[in-house]
Amino acid sequence: MKRELPFLKEHDWSLNLEDEYFAEHPEDMVAAAVHAVEGTAPGCYVNLVTPGSIGHPETDFIPGLKDKLRECRIRVREIRYVDECGCGGHVIRVYR
Repeated sequence: MKRELPFLKEHDWSLNLEDEYFAEHPEDMVAAAVHAVEGTAPGCYVNLVTPGSIGHPETDFIPGLKDKLRECRIRVREIRYVDECGCGGHVIRVYR
């Protein structure tokens, strides 16, 4: 059963996962990213900005995100690593 979303972003947008909460609870980053992807309208993308402290996202974060999206049956067109931020974090773009 698909849950109702309180919002649906019908434009490209970014989610910053570099805040203090995620620094203390890194295990919640994938769940927050899945919720962001789910709330992004088809044809749009969401940039996910991860902290440098979790390492390169292609190692664990992106594979974990792909697994969780598949498990939740949320379709995406592409997940792409964009680049490292000036602050040491990383940008991942998820196209719906």
